[in-house]
Amino acid sequence: MKDKLKKVFTLKNVSLFIKGLFLISVIVLFTILFKTKIIPTKYIIELLIILVLINLIFILVDIKFNRKKVLVIILDILSIIFIVILNFATVKLIETDSFFNKITSNNKVEISNYYVVINKDSNYEKLRDIKNKNIKILKSESNFKEVKEKLNSKVKINFDDEEELTNLGNYLLESKDNLIIVSDANYDLLDENIENFKESTKILYKLSIESVLEDISKDKKVTKEPFNIYISGIDTYGKISTKARSDVNIIMTVNPVTKKILLTSIPRDYYVQLHGTTGYKDKLTHAGVYGINMSVQTIEDLLDIDINYYLRVNFNTLIDVVDELDGIEIYSDSSFTPWTNQSCKFQKGTQKVDGKCALAFARERHAYNSGDRHRGENQQQVITALINKATTSKKVITNYSNILNALDGSFQTNLSTEEIYALINMQIDDMASWSIESISLNGYDSSNYTYSYGSQKLYVMEPNYETVKTAQDKISEYME
Repeated sequence: MKDKLKKVFTLKNVSLFIKGLFLISVIVLFTILFKTKIIPTKYIIELLIILVLINLIFILVDIKFNRKKVLVIILDILSIIFIVILNFATVKLIETDSFFNKITSNNKVEISNYYVVINKDSNYEKLRDIKNKNIKILKSESNFKEVKEKLNSKVKINFDDEEELTNLGNYLLESKDNLIIVSDANYDLLDENIENFKESTKILYKLSIESVLEDISKDKKVTKEPFNIYISGIDTYGKISTKARSDVNIIMTVNPVTKKILLTSIPRDYYVQLHGTTGYKDKLTHAGVYGINMSVQTIEDLLDIDINYYLRVNFNTLIDVVDELDGIEIYSDSSFTPWTNQSCKFQKGTQKVDGKCALAFARERHAYNSGDRHRGENQQQVITALINKATTSKKVITNYSNILNALDGSFQTNLSTEEIYALINMQIDDMASWSIESISLNGYDSSNYTYSYGSQKLYVMEPNYETVKTAQDKISEYME
């Protein structure tokens, strides 16, 4: 038995086995590379030829110089190193493909969250306690009918429709026995505009409605034609598919031919007509409450452009990605302590910030006379810093898996996986540097009625249509 094992596990046989593993590792990796097309084909073929030749040379040397044990062992060690590298690359490639397939499949649905809200002094404790009671709901809520049906399937309730959000909130506070059902975004809005609203109320029950998201993308040949991407930073730390107010509203115009990017920032409180609505205009941020498509179509109406794709991120995304890149550098034109995170202290000048302070910088508006407009400029600066860091830092390689994990679940786009790979392929092929220009829409502080809130006036920014026209012309210039 021992003699048989010795014959099997000879240095020659072990060496050939290792070379076989080398060849299998090459085949597996390049099968995935050809399938995904994430790297230019010419580079894949060149690298494949080189690795196959190396493997064949190692095999021939083993056969011809099999008695020179030292040489054979050295080649075996080199082969094992190649196998480890190839398998590592294969794992990373599978991770990448899985990640992009996941985020591009996340654009099929949107989730709306609703709360059954009661007075803080109410005696209701369980959902069953409100059986056969009257509950008011805002008629303009998205998924209005679905919410009624889903709640009624849990407990029998009598619904009363309400036209205005203000009335809905005031109704709840009138009596400890009153009930309302409201979306999470409108619950926050009531708290912003009715003093101590959340302190005076409590949530009895939560429910979610999942709806199919219509694909309104306008596909382009992304490596050959200019295109517009709407970047939406949503006002939530939860699931990226959740409908929420959009605090960041930026149009990224990408020209892959000239290698130029234009960032056009639109203030969150811009007073615009929500797409398909009549009557009062509304803050742009409120468009997100009705879904990503409402935001896209509303901005298309405002700027008279086609938005080809969208990219949605939430607050978690920025914090985690900046941290995984070991921070970014930003420039502050003044010294201040941000209202969202007072542990961050900004000094006038250039400074390195971590994820939490990068988010605080991107959200700050109270420290500036121009408020929301200045916040938009800061957001553009953060995006530019992220692009520059991601294209120059070794952290992208060393922290690659962690960066993917940071983006997982907090990043959503209707770009297809193939389009994303095409852009990566193009960048690897030409290794071009991109020039980035930033502009902002501007306006005037005002107070007006809104479509979402109804009879009570809210702060809005009335558009300066000269800046709207300037943005239209600039976007058109980049699209040529």
